[in-house]
Amino acid sequence: MQNTRYIEFFDGGTEPQLERLGGKCASLVSMTAAGMPVPPGFAVTTDLYEAFLESAGIKDDIRRLLDGIDPEDVAHVEEVSAQIREEICSRPVPQDQRQQTIDAYEALQARFEQPAPLAVRSSATAEDLPEASFAGAADTYLWLTDRQSVLDHVRKCWASLYTARAILYRLRNGIPEDGLSMAVAVQKMVNAETAGVAMTLDPSTGDRSKITIDASWGVGEMVVSGQVTPDNLQLDKVTLAVVTEHVGDKHAELVPDAASGSLQEVEVDAERRSRRCLTDDQLRQVAEMAKRAEQHYGCPQDVEWAFDRDLPAGENLLLLQSRPETVHSNTPAETVRAAEKPGLGVVAERVGAADDVAVKSFPSPFSVQTPEGAEGWEQLYPYYLVFQEALKDQDGEEFWFQNSQQWPVVLKPFETIGCEFSIRQLGEYNSRHLLIPTANGIDYRIHQGYLYMSPIAVPEEEIAERVAHFEERAGHYYRNWETLLEQWYVKVKGTIREMEQLEFRPLPELVPLEDVVSGRGKDGSEELFRSYDKLIDLAYQNWQYHFEFLNLGYIAYLDFFGFCKEVFPNIPDQNVATMVQGEDMELFRPDDELKKLALLALELGLEEHFGSPEDADGTIGRIAAADGGEQWLAQLEESKDPWFNFTVGNGFYGHDRYWIDHMDIPLTFIADYIRRAKDGAQLIRPTDELVAERERIIREYRDLLGAEQQAAFDEKIALARTAYPYVENHNFYIEHWTMGTFWRKVRELSALFVDAGFWKDPADILYLSREEVRAALFDLVNAWGIGAKRPIGPSYWGAEIPRRAGIVDALKAHRAAPAFNTPPEFITEPFTTMLYGITTDQVAQWLGQDELPEGVYTGMAASPGVVEGIARVVTSADELGSLRDGEILVAPNTSPSWGPVFGKIKATVTDIGGMMSHAAIVCREYGLPAVTGAGSASLEIRTGQRLRVDGTKGVVTVLEEIADGDGPADGAEDTHPEAVLEAAS
Repeated sequence: MQNTRYIEFFDGGTEPQLERLGGKCASLVSMTAAGMPVPPGFAVTTDLYEAFLESAGIKDDIRRLLDGIDPEDVAHVEEVSAQIREEICSRPVPQDQRQQTIDAYEALQARFEQPAPLAVRSSATAEDLPEASFAGAADTYLWLTDRQSVLDHVRKCWASLYTARAILYRLRNGIPEDGLSMAVAVQKMVNAETAGVAMTLDPSTGDRSKITIDASWGVGEMVVSGQVTPDNLQLDKVTLAVVTEHVGDKHAELVPDAASGSLQEVEVDAERRSRRCLTDDQLRQVAEMAKRAEQHYGCPQDVEWAFDRDLPAGENLLLLQSRPETVHSNTPAETVRAAEKPGLGVVAERVGAADDVAVKSFPSPFSVQTPEGAEGWEQLYPYYLVFQEALKDQDGEEFWFQNSQQWPVVLKPFETIGCEFSIRQLGEYNSRHLLIPTANGIDYRIHQGYLYMSPIAVPEEEIAERVAHFEERAGHYYRNWETLLEQWYVKVKGTIREMEQLEFRPLPELVPLEDVVSGRGKDGSEELFRSYDKLIDLAYQNWQYHFEFLNLGYIAYLDFFGFCKEVFPNIPDQNVATMVQGEDMELFRPDDELKKLALLALELGLEEHFGSPEDADGTIGRIAAADGGEQWLAQLEESKDPWFNFTVGNGFYGHDRYWIDHMDIPLTFIADYIRRAKDGAQLIRPTDELVAERERIIREYRDLLGAEQQAAFDEKIALARTAYPYVENHNFYIEHWTMGTFWRKVRELSALFVDAGFWKDPADILYLSREEVRAALFDLVNAWGIGAKRPIGPSYWGAEIPRRAGIVDALKAHRAAPAFNTPPEFITEPFTTMLYGITTDQVAQWLGQDELPEGVYTGMAASPGVVEGIARVVTSADELGSLRDGEILVAPNTSPSWGPVFGKIKATVTDIGGMMSHAAIVCREYGLPAVTGAGSASLEIRTGQRLRVDGTKGVVTVLEEIADGDGPADGAEDTHPEAVLEAAS
């Protein structure tokens, strides 16, 4: 049937005219033309309504009845409404007009295999407009199963233009009666399994970065009319991540009743009442459709939708109507004041209990018993690193958390150099170099071998005074970032090269004759002291350089983060991180070199020589003898310097193994990459897709802002995008390259002591403090200088090192407390939340306040997505070989050198770590779900359990226990002794 003056089909191809179709029908025609999934139907145009009024002779009567009506006299309005509606419903429709509606009805029904129930909806010319929605003011009639019902209800829709509610709405909003008219939508009824409403903003606040969805079982009329408590979900509009979720009671639903040919309200069974009525996929479909409607109309929309049970999945979501949201849409997009200065703000994170909740505490470090066999552990460490009884009143009040991110296992005495140098410089740049207004440094102590940290706040009265200093100092770096950063690379690499040149030569039997006759006057032993002191000095020097830019990178990010939290309330943290994260970070360069070598091996036909990569010398020998081997080995040498200066740990422990010293490690990774490439895996990271997605997210968030806020957004993200990449790029140069060279030189020095009988293993030097090493060095030189038979050291250290090793072993067998004392209300130190993940939820979980069901773990939603799979608990880098394709990695934390395994796993769960921890960054790069800071997950989850990891919400759920006969494969033990963390990052 062709469109006529009185009838217009939704898919008739004509341009929608509001004055002929009314708001609702014009919207349905427009959305149909735009390809939206609108149920088929037609509009009875306002021309037919006007023709009916003329033929019935009641237009003047209606005008007379409404003239001068008082909106405050509701009783009179209701009386007038009843009279007008009676006039409309009692007058006959002329046959020629009526016949066109009948013909349209028959044409619509002819589209279906069998007669379909229809819905009849009013569509006034003054409804569903940006400035006035009239939502619910006119009538809708559902599940009409015969022609006469449709004809009768078309007239009822005409009459609903004059319900008391509609009249009062127009009077109170100053909407004139002149020109007012009514069209009617007649469309196929949806056999709704679930239905509801989606608004493309937060209706309570007007936040346009959200989509709010109400959903319930059955036909959506019960949601619209408020007869049921629906599920209520709020999604981030850009990434469609669920921000909040409330499962409603949904006690009843409207469903078709075949016997009566109508809709019947029935009770919903208990199981369906208690669960969400939309799957994750359906929720995303609704949100995407609502976004399309908003983009089509250019303003926030109020959308009614339904899933039709008669249509196949993927094609069953239907759009019933879309009207402009009118409460918040007419207010300016500028909702908060843009910060005046970009890059200079600092965000505080509340970690204590709410004001009205009793605060629970962790134990005091002074009340924790010493593990058996570890008595006297305090004497292993400098006095200033141990809690002192004399300072019990002070240290017993401060909040301390264990930093298992960098120091997951017991520190040996010499290894304290890492925490002393790094944490000291972190704090020095906060409090002395930059004068960050709200943050000093982090105090730190060692308790029973584990490192604890306590952020130091700036007294409130000193904050204002520091602002000017900070702006001047930080501003200089931000303005000259690229130039200063180029200088940084020169300084750091120069320091490493200088460290590499240090030598620890054995003392000669005789002072060289030329030194005697030249009058040099020295025996050469001073070079040992000079080299040792220089080694310590150079390590300290690069740790100072380390923090020259690091805190500024975090501050630039945190300022942008805080701005986004203001203008986009409840924006997922991971979305902010995605907007600033680089795609070409040096963090990934060592792993990229391995992939390049694997692909080159395949290209040259060398894959057969990687059968036993654990035999590094044999593998390299076989490659050297093969055709193409010389080319491959040349590429290997190019990759090694500097990118194989990479540790399987994190650089803070002397036992960490480095690729360049243990070639079996990179060769094993290369062999695995060769296998995966042959199986069709894509080894190269999809950087083009990552960049495109990042730019989409930035663009869509920016488009939600007004002009003033867009300017602030542009400044802040530009600064964050400039400064933040350093946060991860520095890691290779300091923790890996610098510390790898440092520990190599320490072992070279230790070899002199081994040769002199001081101890048996080069690693034993780690049981001495750095001051004790210098004293032992003097003992060695002294015995050589005076011609003694032997130094004192072998007799002393031969007994002392085993004693200390026993203490360390006893401490390793002891599980450290996650924190000490009462948590504070606020944490202002920039690293604590972003890097360590110390948040309200984390502290509550440690304190047992979260009351989670058994088998459920919560943490930071670090990388979005939901997957299910088998857990593989990995507590050290030595266990990475046990990971199978498609498993879920569960670990205390991860290290950058674990990068090669991220291409084979489904998701990552870590005990500690924040939004900017390694696991979070790498998982976002690889598109893997990640939950960081999940507390005791790696201690309680067992290899072989089936998990669901929801990286969008930060929830890990154990779905199935290990079946009989299942469990750790390849001989791995399903235990968690602290000792196996020895090689962990």
